[in-house]
Amino acid sequence: MIVRSGILAVLFVGAWMTRATLDRPYVVTTAEALTRFPMTIGSWAGKDAPLDPEVVRVAAVDDHLNRYYESSEGEIGLYVGYYNSQRQGESLHSPLYCLPGAGWQPMQKGWQDLRVAGEGPRTVNKLVVERGIDRLLVLYWYQTVARVTASEYYRKLFLIRDAFVSGRTDVALVRIIAPINQIESTDASKALSVAVPFAERVLPEVQRRLFKN
Repeated sequence: MIVRSGILAVLFVGAWMTRATLDRPYVVTTAEALTRFPMTIGSWAGKDAPLDPEVVRVAAVDDHLNRYYESSEGEIGLYVGYYNSQRQGESLHSPLYCLPGAGWQPMQKGWQDLRVAGEGPRTVNKLVVERGIDRLLVLYWYQTVARVTASEYYRKLFLIRDAFVSGRTDVALVRIIAPINQIESTDASKALSVAVPFAERVLPEVQRRLFKN
């Protein structure tokens, strides 16, 4: 009985400390304003596409970027939503749930490895969505000072660890969209061949500008 009571007491204290840590108002000073994110990425030239203020309000971001990049290979959309901190009970607006709200229905869901020079592969989400006769390839991931993850579950799990280890709980949701040509097969191979190299350039750029140590 005494041992059992001791274990419960430890668990209670641990839960209280976790809650207190996550509720603490951390100040993050290393992130650059996303307006400074490069307009040129490789051969891609960007153009801002301002979001509706109501969309920004619902997303509850502290900073964001919505931009289209064009090159001889076509057009790609880039969205970055940055949150200074995460709190208990709050949830980022995952594209898996937001896109259906805009009429885009997921047709395929999987994962895609990105290769970043000098680092191991980074696994991100891969979606094919459809609205009427239009289809899009979507790559998205969650990025923090310590890691890149495709999983909403693991993002929340690592949140607790990061709050204790570094005191930082800031996070960016990064989403890349490439149109799928109507004559392509359902594997969207051409869109993927364009979107993946672009994503492999974007990921380290986000790290340098938002999560400098």
